[in-house]
Amino acid sequence: MQEKLAITVLVIMLALFALVLVLYNLVKSKGESYNQIVLSHQDYESRTIPYKRGNIIDRNGTYLAISEKVYNLVIDPKQILDTEENYQYLDATLDALVECFGYKRDELQAMIEEKKDSQYVIYAKQLPAEDKEKFETYEKDKNKEYRALPTEEGGNQRITGVWFEEEYKRTYPYNELACNVVGFALKDGNASGGVEQYYNDILNGVSGREYGYLNGDSNVERTVKPAQNGRTLELTIDVNIQKIVQKYLDEWQAGIGSNLAAAIVMDPNSGEILAMDTTTRYNLNDPYNLSTYYTDEEIQAMDEKTKSEAWYKMWRNFCVSDSYEPGSPQKAFTVAGAIEEGAISGNEVFECGGKLHFGDWDIRCVARAGHGPLTITQGLMKSCNVVMMRIVSLEGKEKFVQYQKIFGFGEKTGIDLPGEASGLIYQASNMDPASLATNAFGQNYNCTMVQMAAGYASLINGGSYYEPHVVKEILNDEGSVVKSVSPNLVRETVSESTSNFINNALYQTVSGDGGTAGAAAVAGYEVAGKTGTAQKQPRAEKNYLVSFIGYAPAYNPQVLCYVVVDTPHLPGEQQAHSTFASEIFSKIMAEVLPYKNVFPAGGAAQDLETNLSSQEEGIISGTATEDPNAAETPAETTPAPEGGWANYDEEFIDSGDEYSYPDTMGNVQDESAAIGNGETAETGDNAGETAASQEAQAAGD
Repeated sequence: MQEKLAITVLVIMLALFALVLVLYNLVKSKGESYNQIVLSHQDYESRTIPYKRGNIIDRNGTYLAISEKVYNLVIDPKQILDTEENYQYLDATLDALVECFGYKRDELQAMIEEKKDSQYVIYAKQLPAEDKEKFETYEKDKNKEYRALPTEEGGNQRITGVWFEEEYKRTYPYNELACNVVGFALKDGNASGGVEQYYNDILNGVSGREYGYLNGDSNVERTVKPAQNGRTLELTIDVNIQKIVQKYLDEWQAGIGSNLAAAIVMDPNSGEILAMDTTTRYNLNDPYNLSTYYTDEEIQAMDEKTKSEAWYKMWRNFCVSDSYEPGSPQKAFTVAGAIEEGAISGNEVFECGGKLHFGDWDIRCVARAGHGPLTITQGLMKSCNVVMMRIVSLEGKEKFVQYQKIFGFGEKTGIDLPGEASGLIYQASNMDPASLATNAFGQNYNCTMVQMAAGYASLINGGSYYEPHVVKEILNDEGSVVKSVSPNLVRETVSESTSNFINNALYQTVSGDGGTAGAAAVAGYEVAGKTGTAQKQPRAEKNYLVSFIGYAPAYNPQVLCYVVVDTPHLPGEQQAHSTFASEIFSKIMAEVLPYKNVFPAGGAAQDLETNLSSQEEGIISGTATEDPNAAETPAETTPAPEGGWANYDEEFIDSGDEYSYPDTMGNVQDESAAIGNGETAETGDNAGETAASQEAQAAGD
């Protein structure tokens, strides 16, 4: 028994010895680090070092968004009220804060005494650097004075317990200028709208941290992990062109005005957006301010949901997020697709009797009595609906829809802005004859402004479809380029000869006798373009969206401008004047062209028809067409081919609607009609909704 007990005691002693040995080695090898951990739990200091969000500049280096360093004023009540070392801090510190910032002394003192156990109270936010420097200079000088005094004369007073915490404030030097392109940053690292949202991850950086712990000698050892600042965006936008566009849109609104007006200025040879503006704007420095659009009484009466909807509507970018029926600018696409496919040669003459009949519909031309015989070019010049309906009947719905997609309709362009809509187009399988007829002249399908601009750019530049974009370069914190955004050639749309044919026809539309776009002319320049007058839904209300898309020089396009005026403030058919948009275009281009070093022709306008080359193969079918250089006179042109469902005898049944366009597609800002037709409506802006909900929550707090 004793022997077993002795063995047990021996085992226990050996185990204890082994444990002591392990602990000794552990303390010897890692004791310092463990000691630091323990000490750090006793007195640990850590602070976040904020990163600087990248700036946003225009193509010339002009700042559109800046992150400016500012400071939060932090007060430590516990330290201020500390009397252990027989110093008096309260009065001196209160005097300093009142002197430097003008705060009310009694309110300050009440706060300090109420929060006497706190060591961190943010009393003021986003103070400029000069305010910080003013206080620190005062503190240094005043404490020096106190130290020179005897105790009985105030030598025990000190200013203490006040320090400054740095952060960054996002500011927008131009307020509302280009607000739909720029967007605004939120306080939590998110953003709403524009490139602020689309490139949020690139603009954001990574916060750093400074932290420390007490070492074995009770000294604080500090470690700093620097912040990584965000990258800067250089936009394709030109502030000077943006100002020109805004000036003339505002001039229009101050006159007749409309529910909305918008414009895009674009380089058709690269997809670069030079300016993008709508008359629904907001101040980027005060994005929740609704006073421009609502009275104080209306704002006060809003519940949170209504207010959020109002914010979202104000922030929405019409040029990208809203679709509408474009009207007659479509006619150039109709002609181009038919030429490419060999459905027409470009030399035909079509008879316009004023209307054509499809199913239950009499679909009319703007010339109720008819234009009579028209060449293809004259059909574009005079914006004849009947010519377009006859052309598309020869092309057929399958090829028409195929070319709509080639020109970029029915799908997103890929522009680097949030909330882009895809628009609405028919599939060939569900397109009836009346829908095809109205699609031919831009009714009964929806597109966005950026889709129309990008498609037209390809139509006039020789057939190259470039992805539209608003960012030119991405720069690092030192200003070096880390990424250049090169023009992205997505596809070819038409042959060069078809492009030349369209350029000639659209030049004649502006400058030729009888063209509808004379108001778009710019003195001395060879301008080309197409007017648009689209009847909105419901048709019976007789509201209109008028537009003009044009470019210069006609024979070598350098600048494209698209202007849309939605529902002029006039009754009924008095709205239906594309001249409203054409005149805005003319004023914009008269300033933009010389600014871009595009100078007047300096003589007689070049005859574009002499530059037309023989028709090349179609992009899709490879079908060669007849020579488009043949003269376009009735005596020398070929008659329109027979056949096609639109080639009916002139037997009309008036449906009672003056224009008789079917009401079958979605309204402006409504893509719900796409559901069930293989289309997806994606016009939302989640960050915008987030911004609205965050502000509503903040207001509730």
